[in-house]
Amino acid sequence: MTRAVLLDLYGTLVEPDWGALTAGRDAIADRVGVARAEAQSAWTSTHEARMRGQHGSLEGDLAAVLAKAGIGSQVTDDLLAELAASEQANWRRGVRLYPDVVPTLGRLRRAGARLAIVTNASAEAAGVVSALGLDGLVDVVLASCDARTVKPHLFLLAIRELGIPRAGAVLVDDEQAQVEAATRMGLQAILIRRVAAGKSDAGVAPGAIRDLAGLAEQVLGALTPPRG
Repeated sequence: MTRAVLLDLYGTLVEPDWGALTAGRDAIADRVGVARAEAQSAWTSTHEARMRGQHGSLEGDLAAVLAKAGIGSQVTDDLLAELAASEQANWRRGVRLYPDVVPTLGRLRRAGARLAIVTNASAEAAGVVSALGLDGLVDVVLASCDARTVKPHLFLLAIRELGIPRAGAVLVDDEQAQVEAATRMGLQAILIRRVAAGKSDAGVAPGAIRDLAGLAEQVLGALTPPRG
């Protein structure tokens, strides 16, 4: 009865290099003359609003971060545009696709599945979807910063856009809380816990899949073609 797959982004489809991303933000702090620790605190304290798209754009997010850091009145539009380009490039460099993503999404699509990416993400984090070409591999992309709402409500928006009933959709997410929320809403749900090469998977929850190959095996057997 599965007709659609909703896919989380971070930890499911892509892996962030937090060291590189932090270094990129430190460079922004240096550029505007703010102490790195103070800038990191400003990024953290504005995260919820940025994830919900409350500032309207990446430039708006940066203005909020710099205001929180105490230099908002000194920032020009040209500087915001420069910093936004730097932050976008930072995330393009600092996030990579897991190697099983492209082949698995292609396999699911060829089998008739409708696909959606659903992610709680601020503008720079959501921007990697197009930068990595993921938007061309799925039918719908819903980022919280654009939809102005977060999971689990994003799940309902996704199935509405896909035209699929709740029972016909399966969520794949690396957060147990989101898996449980989706299940309560009437969706199927699968927990994914990726294990780095050379690391033990002893702590992975029973029933969780380790990669998208495991997803394909579970979902393909349950796929049903759309009616009509």
